[in-house]
Amino acid sequence: MTSDGFVKCFLCFYFVSSVLVISHGYTISVNENFNNSLVRSPRAVKKCDGFVCATSGTCIKAEDRCDGKVDCPDGSDEFSDCKTAVQCPGYLYVCDYGACIDPDKQCNGVQDCRDNSDEIYCPDAPSVNCKPNEFECSNGQCIHRDLKCNGVADCDDKSDETKETCSDMFCPGFTFKCDYGACVPGYAPCDGNNDCIDGSDERNCGTPPQQNTTKKPPVVITDKPPVVITDKPPVVITDKPPVTVAPEGPGCILPPHPEHGRWMIEVKKRGRANSQAMETVDLQPNTKVGLNTILTFKCDPEHVMSGSPFSACFDEGWTTPPPTCERLCPPLSSTQTTHVICQNEKKGEVKCEEATHGTSAKFECAPYYESADRGSPLRFCYDGSWNLPPPQCIPVCGEKRVTAEPLIVNGQNVEKGDYPWTTAVFQKQGGGFMNVCGGSMLTQRVIITAAHCVTDATGTKISKDNVRIGVGKYYKDYNDPRDTLAQYSEIQEIIVHSRYKGEAQRYASDIAFLVTKVKLMLSKVVQPVCYHNLNDNNNRLTSRDVGVVTGWGYTEAGGKPSDTLKEVKIPYKDDATCVAELPTEWSDQYFTNDKFCAGHYNKSIAVCKGDSGGGLCFPNRRDGRYYIQGLVSVGHRVTDGCDVQISALFTKVGFHLELVEQVTAQYQ
Repeated sequence: MTSDGFVKCFLCFYFVSSVLVISHGYTISVNENFNNSLVRSPRAVKKCDGFVCATSGTCIKAEDRCDGKVDCPDGSDEFSDCKTAVQCPGYLYVCDYGACIDPDKQCNGVQDCRDNSDEIYCPDAPSVNCKPNEFECSNGQCIHRDLKCNGVADCDDKSDETKETCSDMFCPGFTFKCDYGACVPGYAPCDGNNDCIDGSDERNCGTPPQQNTTKKPPVVITDKPPVVITDKPPVVITDKPPVTVAPEGPGCILPPHPEHGRWMIEVKKRGRANSQAMETVDLQPNTKVGLNTILTFKCDPEHVMSGSPFSACFDEGWTTPPPTCERLCPPLSSTQTTHVICQNEKKGEVKCEEATHGTSAKFECAPYYESADRGSPLRFCYDGSWNLPPPQCIPVCGEKRVTAEPLIVNGQNVEKGDYPWTTAVFQKQGGGFMNVCGGSMLTQRVIITAAHCVTDATGTKISKDNVRIGVGKYYKDYNDPRDTLAQYSEIQEIIVHSRYKGEAQRYASDIAFLVTKVKLMLSKVVQPVCYHNLNDNNNRLTSRDVGVVTGWGYTEAGGKPSDTLKEVKIPYKDDATCVAELPTEWSDQYFTNDKFCAGHYNKSIAVCKGDSGGGLCFPNRRDGRYYIQGLVSVGHRVTDGCDVQISALFTKVGFHLELVEQVTAQYQ
């Protein structure tokens, strides 16, 4: 039967149509000389699979190009050509020169775009409603009120340590007041360290203090006589500031340690004037201590504090009640595909890294993504655990999107944006790239197509350097300026089924995958087709099911490929019906166990050359989303090319589902 040949199938609408092979737009009789332009080229020297820096030749990862951060020594990965090299999805911020960065990085006071455009067009920071126990920085940031005017800049803009903020600050007698008004520990002056942000604690110090070398008890500096336990001199735990155990007289009773936390009394080590080294005083709850004692509270790991971390002993008692330590749930954070906001029933909106009991987390998927389980977007924190794992946001698949600009082609409405998984496969021919086959987008890195589209007559892979893909296209040609939303990519790897041998095996296992060098961006015209759970009951085909093939194939026998994307709707045929319609000798050879049949009988509607590798997709009975069931593979040949009066054969994607899932999992 090899003397008859056959046809690799593509899209056709009016065809008239012994056997020939259609490969990459060329018509070749099986027993004739094979066209030289289709012979495999010598494999090129391995090139950089990422981006090659302009002047240095350095190879960097493809995803590191146009991300706002300079990775090339010459900066060529973050240049003005980013405007055309990448397309940023709508939920990312676009730098003036075209790079894509996280939207949260805009106007955060840090240069994240190479040209600093993320910090140029910032309006005045809106006022943030900080909690009652927080201080609002000038940039809207919220910090704990106890961190204001403490000598350390805790606001990103340092507005918590300015004269305007701190000049009216009251500093207790055991502390030192900086020139701009902040309060620092009383031992800070002249200790060799700038405890005040303006360094005023280290001015006019003169000769450094001498280390106390006597073995006598240190002198207690206090406004009142120390309270003693016995007739002996008072027990002094340290000298600056004094911490005295006082059974009677002014003082405070040490409180119980917080549950899941503790308090400490920290003082500066003696004899270490030029050091910040601290030591902890070991005292027990219910011990009475002298005035001016300061407690520092800390929580156990995986717990967060609610309340002030400090409390001082004054005449009126402790300045603040002990805080509580609440158990944290595992931290949650937003990503490029998932946005999460946390609300606490008592505190209002909180950081999702500090979620405690009673906190709810609401997840929202980025545009063109959806929750994998399509369940509730809410999660709840109970006793240190979330009630459910965070939802996974995955690309929306299989939706026939309806967008603007309807066009009428051969009496059918074909709209830009419909079937957004449709992929054009280009091969290098002469000085450019020609549209030779179709494909379907499975993930942002993997395109599925027919093996005969990317192999020679013996089933050997062609060079990946001679292949390109385009998605989001409506027009046939490579880099057509009318395709304003199209994305193109070079190929990192071509994966062909290991059993594919072309004509020698009657085109069995006619399936291949193209792994793109760049991650394709989802948009209103770029979305994957569905393939998960392909073999469940809702996707099993019957004679009542009608599928869709899209492509730029020939519109009539002997004619030219279509300039615009076309669709043809064809019904599924059960094996018995198909065998009855097809020529017996032809079907006996090419109707292999990984093929199924679809098409019309005597209606002049079929797939034809130019559509090879395109996906035959059927809507799911449950949700109407399109699942890829077949790949345009082979069809019977007639005089002028495609036999449009009978069905064609398609590679069963479900038959090779294990391979499909293996490849898509490997290349994320």
